Amino acid sequence: MKQESFGRYISAIYRHLQILINHELSEYGMGSGQYYFFIQICSNEGISQKDLSKLIKIDKTTTAKAIKKLEYEGYIYRKQDSTDKRYNNVYLTEKGKKFIPILTEKMENMTTVLSNGMTDEQRGITLETLKFMLNNTIDSIDEIKNKEK
Repeated sequence: MKQESFGRYISAIYRHLQILINHELSEYGMGSGQYYFFIQICSNEGISQKDLSKLIKIDKTTTAKAIKKLEYEGYIYRKQDSTDKRYNNVYLTEKGKKFIPILTEKMENMTTVLSNGMTDEQRGITLETLKFMLNNTIDSIDEIKNKEK
C-alpha cells in the first residue's frame, strides 16, 4: 500500500500559512516575503546581508529584494560595513523596533491557529517531528552539495 505523502501536507500548510501571514501583515507594508528576514534582523542586528543569506539559507538575490522592501517601508536601514566596504550591515529603524511586539503577537497568533485543538503532548511531538524532518532534509541537501564538489 502506498504511503501518504508528508510533502503534500507540509506544502499545503505552508501555502495556507503564507496567505494568513500576508493578510495579517498587509496593513504594515510587509508580507510573507519579508517577515522572516525582519525576524532574523531583530535577533542579529548589524548582520551583513551576506551573513543574513547564509543564516536563513536563502540566495543573495532574494535577500537583497527583501532587504530593499523592508528598507523602503522604513523598518530597517543599511550601513556600509566599516571593515569591508563590499558589504552592507542591516539595522532596525525606530519604526522597526516599534513593530517587533506587533509582529511577535501576529506570529504567536499563527502558532495558535496551527496548534488549535492540540494537547501539549501533541504539540511537543509535532515540533520534535518537524525538527527531525527538517534535519533530514538539510542532511540530504548537504549530501548533494558535497557530491557536486
